[in-house]
Amino acid sequence: MSAGGQRSTLASIGALTPAGMSTPVGNPAMFWSMAYKVSDVLMVLTEAGALERLAQAPATADALAVAVGWQAGSLAKLLDLLVTAGVLEKSDAAVYAVPSTTRSVLPVVVMEAQVRRWHAANRSLLTVLETGVGADPLGQIQEQNFLSNYQQAMAASARALALHIHRYARLPRQGTILDIGGADGALAEQLALLQPQTDFCIIDRPPVREHFEMRMARVTAPQRFRFSADDITQPQALQREADTAIAAIISNVLHLLCDRQIRELLRLLCSELPSGARVVIYDQFLDPTQFSAANLMVVDWVNLGAEFELADGDMAELLAGAGFIDISSRRFPLIPGALVCASVP
Repeated sequence: MSAGGQRSTLASIGALTPAGMSTPVGNPAMFWSMAYKVSDVLMVLTEAGALERLAQAPATADALAVAVGWQAGSLAKLLDLLVTAGVLEKSDAAVYAVPSTTRSVLPVVVMEAQVRRWHAANRSLLTVLETGVGADPLGQIQEQNFLSNYQQAMAASARALALHIHRYARLPRQGTILDIGGADGALAEQLALLQPQTDFCIIDRPPVREHFEMRMARVTAPQRFRFSADDITQPQALQREADTAIAAIISNVLHLLCDRQIRELLRLLCSELPSGARVVIYDQFLDPTQFSAANLMVVDWVNLGAEFELADGDMAELLAGAGFIDISSRRFPLIPGALVCASVP
């Protein structure tokens, strides 16, 4: 296809502007069947370290091509596509730069690329459609580089989420906070920097303890953190920990539970946490008013065999039904999903 023909095809598929990709015009099926090309470019440039180089020092396509060992002409076309999609910025002097919004999620992009390859190699989507049995790459990929990239991705998102929780969740400033499903403690570590008088109890499955201990070996005050092994679908340790906690945080966990399990967990927290304790829930809640990255997570839910489809309004109703009061929700422009908070009466 000629360059002119390619431009005409893109124009007919979707309306692209420098501010980002708008709602596609023309044939939506054609647009979305080709939208993966942007993801492929983003992931390849990220994995090769090209975007990390640009994040450290803006450069022309020629300079970046020399540094990475690629062809400048082809690279420039792909960089321009990412500019059009809102992933990169380009100056009048043809110097490309990585905006802060993209820089903050580069570790997540690396992890997404690896998970995508795993699902493709295992034909996850077809398998779950045929059998109804999901597959979890996090439980099956044992390569050290994947585990390292996963931890980096979680830590990258934890910094932004911790700041939002600190600002808007109205957490008490002194006492023990439960981080339910807190994995290796990345979110707790970031919150601890913002709340110096709080301690954290991370509650997660027994196999996660090793990753928690690895992170704790690097923190400055490991005595502020402890790990309690438990399965939140059949919580026992949680019941023991809740009665003295000042708050409970549930981040990116509820999407793995069925409706019955979510209701049971909320009822347990409302009955076991002391009066006035805060419950903070963050997840990829859908926004009925717009299409966002949270909607794309349905593919992850299907691959995992989960059935999550709650909006933040639905979460608020579940909290009220469990007996919580002072319920509020908040969304943020640069992270998907929503933060829903409540108090124990």
